[in-house]
Amino acid sequence: MKRGPFIAGVSALGVIALVPALIPSAVAADDHYGANLPYTRYEAEEASRSEGTSLERSDDLESTAIEASGQSYVALTSKESSVDFTASVPGNALDLRFTLPDHASGRVDVRVNGESAAPLNLSSETAWQYVGGDHVYDEPGQAPSTTSARFRFDEAHTLLNRQVHKGDHIQIVKVGDDQNAYGIDFIELEEALPEISRPAGAVSIADYRGAKPGDGVDDSDALIWAMNEAANSASKTVYIPAGSWELGRKIGVDHSDLTIQGAGMWYTNLRFTSDQAGGGGFVFDRGVGGVTVTDFYMSSALTSRYGEKAQYKGFAGSAGANTRVANVWVEHFECGFWMGDYVDASQMTYTDGMVIENARIRNNFADGVNFAQGTANSTVRNSSVRGNGDDGLASWSSIDASTNSQARVAEANSFVDNTIELGWRASGIGIFGGKSHLIRDNLLINNFSGAGIRLNTVFDGHNFDLNTDGGITIAHNKLVRSGTTNDFYGNTRGAIDFQEVKGDIRNVSVSDNVIVRPYAEEIRADFGLGESALSSRGITLRDNKRDDEAGYTAKSQVVNYAQVDGLVVRGIPETDDFSLYWFQGEESGPDGTTHRYWVSKADGVELTSDMEYTQEGGVRVYNVTTGDAPSYLPVSSTDFSGSYRYVGDLARSQPADDGTTIVIRFWSAK
Repeated sequence: MKRGPFIAGVSALGVIALVPALIPSAVAADDHYGANLPYTRYEAEEASRSEGTSLERSDDLESTAIEASGQSYVALTSKESSVDFTASVPGNALDLRFTLPDHASGRVDVRVNGESAAPLNLSSETAWQYVGGDHVYDEPGQAPSTTSARFRFDEAHTLLNRQVHKGDHIQIVKVGDDQNAYGIDFIELEEALPEISRPAGAVSIADYRGAKPGDGVDDSDALIWAMNEAANSASKTVYIPAGSWELGRKIGVDHSDLTIQGAGMWYTNLRFTSDQAGGGGFVFDRGVGGVTVTDFYMSSALTSRYGEKAQYKGFAGSAGANTRVANVWVEHFECGFWMGDYVDASQMTYTDGMVIENARIRNNFADGVNFAQGTANSTVRNSSVRGNGDDGLASWSSIDASTNSQARVAEANSFVDNTIELGWRASGIGIFGGKSHLIRDNLLINNFSGAGIRLNTVFDGHNFDLNTDGGITIAHNKLVRSGTTNDFYGNTRGAIDFQEVKGDIRNVSVSDNVIVRPYAEEIRADFGLGESALSSRGITLRDNKRDDEAGYTAKSQVVNYAQVDGLVVRGIPETDDFSLYWFQGEESGPDGTTHRYWVSKADGVELTSDMEYTQEGGVRVYNVTTGDAPSYLPVSSTDFSGSYRYVGDLARSQPADDGTTIVIRFWSAK
């Protein structure tokens, strides 16, 4: 594998300079980057192909293939044409990345070993934009001839009606009887964890006047009612059950210490139905904090940025301390998250201490996340950020002149352990002023229209004038196929890029980053990267490496599966007590993930007709000890409170003969 110094900068006069600060050093022992993600990706160009397919590959900036992972995809050009993947790990849920012509629709069938596992309806209505400089247009007829088509790929996902096992064949088959070519970029297969049941004491939106999913009725009133009821309850928890819930307007989150809990991102689907500006999304009210939002998918009907005035974010407003958004899939909004308050300075509240984690922030018209208007001490971590139309993750120390906002400086925001890929405008990560930010351990891939990581003073705001104590740190990131020869303004941008317009960039440390096959320079600055230019600004570049043979592998992780008779039946959450399972073995997947297989001790307990049990809410409960050989505990003769400690419950995979669910309750001796 090649490692060595690289040509690292272009001055304002275009002179290429070898930068002494970029002397090669030993590769860090920890070479893992990006998010721990529970799925395995299968690239279409590596799959088997039927007749009626073609491989499309190009590095040209105007080609459709440039937006594909690895700059290649497979086109299904005729009915029943297909790509065939061989599963290397189990799974029961699938995400497909595809491209269709603008305003087109189509249908594919997902087949497992030749049997239909799920139909997928495809549409390009929420995609396709036309970009020229500062402006983005919805239709080519609205745009000057010099604009570029972008956002040509989108995604569709589904649960499968059967379990996929290692070695099974997964086919994506074109079943639409039309003349359009369906471009297949990749599939991602994962083991969706079981539905999350209603927490004790939670208020369900289904409790509101017979509200139910999938009935075409606006459920906004049901959700608002549930939040108000929960705010006055002991649990302070709203539960949104599985199903598709329609929301016809913006939803204000105006209660502190509230939990909004779905059944899981593969089960609970919130669909904001308006296609108009200002038509949807969640807004945190001023002064609200301690909110937890978790475990659902959300999308919208938005098809336009409305001249950058859509005001249709997935999440917006100012979130107070200890606000957490986790395990949420946010797609097809103007932005995934735009955090900031836009009022006079005397009334302003700030997002401070917000955490976004384990999220999927994809295919939005503009930023994935933007921490603006004085946002501080806030974090995005372990998240997938993909296919967005402006900076994937950004911190902007903005001052909004139109409202006399005069926001405080943005500070101490962090982007850590994220996988950011396939952005089609601007950068993977953007830092626009502020102080003391941290960018670390991220994997940035295929950001072809701008820098992988950019720092600039293009916008009004505090910029870097207050970035003194500690400075901004950019360390141990991998940037693959990032940077561009044309950023829509005719400019070249490096994989890591500095640009000054309204003030100097100051006090930034860039170290131990790996740059792989960039489209342009590895590191670029419009002020040049000579020693005097760097030292006068307090910018240090150290131990950054170019390695064109480095792979894309993100952080290794462990995925756990429960087996019955040697076949996977479900995933096991990391929070489960693994003392209640027998370990069966493990294997490594192609992406470095470790797959561990377990048998539930609940399935291994032999039940006989003379064993005592209790009936609890329609469930039959038996009691046993923990350990490698669980022993039966009779209800009538066991001192549970005096002699045993409760360990946990596990449901058996198979119900009783009459269909009753059987739960095994485990106890350990005191």
